[in-house]
Amino acid sequence: MNVVAATPPLITSGTAVLALMAGVMPQRWARREGPTVIAIVGLIAAAVMSVVLWGSRQLALNGGYRADRASMLFNLIFIGCAIATLLLSVREPAGVDRRGEFAALVVTAAAGMMLVAGAGDLITIFVGIEILSVAFYVMCALELWRERSLESGLKYLIVGAVGSSFLLYGFAFLFGASGSTSLTKIGNNLALTPGHTEPLLWIAVTLIIVGLGFKASAAPFHMWTPDVYEGAPTPVTAFMATATKATAFIAFLRIFWAPLGDLIHTWQIAIGAVAVASIAIGNIAALVQPNLKRMLAYSSVAQAGYLLIGVASGSLRGTQAVLYYLLAYSVMTMAAFAIVIIREREVENGEQLSSLAGYGRQRPLLGITMTLAMLSLAGFPPLAGFVGKFVLFSAAAEQHLWWLVIVGAIGSMVSLGYYLRVVGVMWFGSAADDAEGPKMAVPAPVMLVTGTCAVAIIAIAVAAGPLLTVCRQAALALLAP
Repeated sequence: MNVVAATPPLITSGTAVLALMAGVMPQRWARREGPTVIAIVGLIAAAVMSVVLWGSRQLALNGGYRADRASMLFNLIFIGCAIATLLLSVREPAGVDRRGEFAALVVTAAAGMMLVAGAGDLITIFVGIEILSVAFYVMCALELWRERSLESGLKYLIVGAVGSSFLLYGFAFLFGASGSTSLTKIGNNLALTPGHTEPLLWIAVTLIIVGLGFKASAAPFHMWTPDVYEGAPTPVTAFMATATKATAFIAFLRIFWAPLGDLIHTWQIAIGAVAVASIAIGNIAALVQPNLKRMLAYSSVAQAGYLLIGVASGSLRGTQAVLYYLLAYSVMTMAAFAIVIIREREVENGEQLSSLAGYGRQRPLLGITMTLAMLSLAGFPPLAGFVGKFVLFSAAAEQHLWWLVIVGAIGSMVSLGYYLRVVGVMWFGSAADDAEGPKMAVPAPVMLVTGTCAVAIIAIAVAAGPLLTVCRQAALALLAP
């Protein structure tokens, strides 16, 4: 069983139970502060174990879970996003009124993500995705008094079930083609029996791309994203936009990088086509969005397209680029949503772009943070987003996928139309009379997340060399059978 190798998801699962129990304690202080404190302490413990386990691969659960450098790197991403979500939920209605349930659901989702990151078996991937999906179905609808929140949860439930169905059917066909659900055995069996399984493989690859496309918010499987992002509590939206997307891409890499790597001709064009659709639809739709959460939703669709360029390259450098860009994307997206959360609590309709008019002049530090997030998402040098896109496009060019490089470059130029609009409104817009000044102090935990993300956007670019080395080591771990 090798329980030690599986300690990060085990610690996280146990933490979820303790956080839920703390939420029903008779003492008022324990109910209010206990779940969040327990959740953060448990997540930190899981992060420490992830660092300790960094190194050669260890197998757990009869090979169903792999503790390697790739899974440990993603564990740290998930844990960072989960802790940021818990801190951003301070004074948030969804977090205050149901603190025990909220903390437990966040940690449960993180546990499901860790299972996917370390999966050595198709069954583990599916179970992990379902665990995190069910947690998000509830979190999206946690504000029962808001019709939009209930609508968000219901839409995510329906579309998530459809995506899971495609994914499950794809796994079934892949099992039929290879005779195993083990990722290692799938690769070995397909290498020994080429040719006669081709029709099954085409069907399996298509269904898996569709299923994971739903989870990654990639076009044309993105239809749920704007409505769910807008209706869910904003800390939940931030968690969904960062950690869930990272989960979908580690699943892409686990399945297509090593087991199906020799069959790149069966999936490279398909994934490249989804990347092109995501970049085009996401960027064009974001241009006309007056709502910041909807704009960031379409932005996430476009960002999924850039990441799929790295997946489509099917190379070590492409996988390295995907891992690095996920690090950068997580911090710059979390920073953007942190500003939206702060503004929502200060004025009515704080998620509208118009509510940010003149906000940079009112609160320069928050304005600088949002500016860094927008410029980095747009790919301005020398920020983390620029470095990430550069390595992604370089990996595609190395594989002679010039059509993807051209589409990615054009998409980046189009994205300036909405990212720079946010910056312009913040610094040069005229604030309305009812939005001229902050209405409340920013809680220290929220400010901590905001400041940390702003620094990280710069730090990830400055430390690009060492981080790319770490990502390369993680990519090599994914390549190992």
